Amino acid sequence: MLLIQLVNGLMEGMTLFLIASGLTLIFGVTRIINFAHGSLFMLGAFLTHELVPVIAPGSVWGFFAAVTLAALVVGLIGALFEIGVLRRIYGKDALLQLIVTVALVLIIRDLVRMIWGANSVTVPMPDGLASALVIGDTYFPVFPLAVFVASLLVVLAMIWVIYFTRAGILLRAGTDDRGMLALLGVNETLIFTCVFAAGAFLAGLAGGIGAPYGEVHYLLDTSIIVSAFIVCVIGGLGNLYGALAGALVVGLTKAIGVMYFPRLSMVLIFLVMAAVLFARSLGRQGGPAR
Repeated sequence: MLLIQLVNGLMEGMTLFLIASGLTLIFGVTRIINFAHGSLFMLGAFLTHELVPVIAPGSVWGFFAAVTLAALVVGLIGALFEIGVLRRIYGKDALLQLIVTVALVLIIRDLVRMIWGANSVTVPMPDGLASALVIGDTYFPVFPLAVFVASLLVVLAMIWVIYFTRAGILLRAGTDDRGMLALLGVNETLIFTCVFAAGAFLAGLAGGIGAPYGEVHYLLDTSIIVSAFIVCVIGGLGNLYGALAGALVVGLTKAIGVMYFPRLSMVLIFLVMAAVLFARSLGRQGGPAR
């Protein structure tokens, strides 16, 4: 059971990293904390629910094609939101940015409830991933392993784009010094739009890929954004590798906590976050007072 829970924890950790990495990319470039990121995750899950029965239901390739298409739609929605709304509040007061992104949360939630209702929906698991992998005397469910591998491939592709392509160089330059990037003649506005669309795509991808593992409902945005922010606090907002480490820590802590301390699983995550913040405060102060 412990090994199975570790597999589930790795799957949830990689899913959380897809969400947190999008949140980190958006903040790193635009300096806006997008509270609506959980809503984009929820949209990815609901769109996957709609697309799976249409695109080869029951097949593995049909499921991943539906997830990818849903994520692309969410990425387009994110780009439209950045162009229509966020572009007007860059550099403005942080409270205004908070109000705008929270307002988007409420709008998307009401639209989702109008379209899909207040009851939960389910996304069918592909037939080819509903079996178990037998190793010795242990039966490992195939679906969490497949989600982990797929998420890992996305992570590797993202790292390659960020660190080994021209687009990634421009993105990192915009993160370090946006003013200098504009002086060099780079279209800063286009970079902002592409980064927000990429972050929304990652959130939608995470929502779709993890949808068969639980119920999908209109309050999913709140529950997932809390975990995403915990990951960012542990790993450091704006730190991609820190987000990966934080996501794996949160996923494994939740999985093991559910097994041994079912009533305290979420409390354990907050304790880990508190311990990280306390350790950082000691580092800034040069150690505990004597």
